Amino acid sequence: MPMLSPISLKSWSPPTKESKREQKVLVFDASLLQHELNIPAQFIWPDDEKPSADQPQTPPLVVPPIDLRGFLTGEPDAISNAIMLVDEACQKHGFFQVVNHGIDSKLINEAHKNISSFFGLPLLEKRRAEKKAGDVSGYASSFTNRFSSKLSWKETLSFRYSADQQSAYKVEDYFLNAMGEEFRQFG
Repeated sequence: MPMLSPISLKSWSPPTKESKREQKVLVFDASLLQHELNIPAQFIWPDDEKPSADQPQTPPLVVPPIDLRGFLTGEPDAISNAIMLVDEACQKHGFFQVVNHGIDSKLINEAHKNISSFFGLPLLEKRRAEKKAGDVSGYASSFTNRFSSKLSWKETLSFRYSADQQSAYKVEDYFLNAMGEEFRQFG
């Protein structure tokens, strides 16, 4: 039995008669790559793009904390302050850390456990939840469908947030539709 390559080039023929040429599709499988002794060439960036000791030091990245305690109690000044801090953090950094959000730590731990389980699945299982072209929700890995070199060593699972009450089960519904009943707990 041939050994599977974590980065494999699979050939496929486009469905048109005009094009007989084979195209190569790169497949990223983190579950296999984690056991590799060498980094595949597609993930090695050119030396001139790697960080070096000769580069000037940049200040450490500061992740702004947003405290929601007062916001959640409805204090008008706290609400205004939280809105201002979120706006500033999004414009300046693109992200922030939320503290005193009121979400039960058991729920957070369960979410971490389930997402670790999802990313630990074999590639073929994860690809059942693959993000479709033009869609925001779903699984993606290393952007192998868009690039062939200088790849990021990553996988993502993305969902759009909506405050709409009808969206409360959006993630659960996504997993049920994409992967089936046995994946309900991921939602």
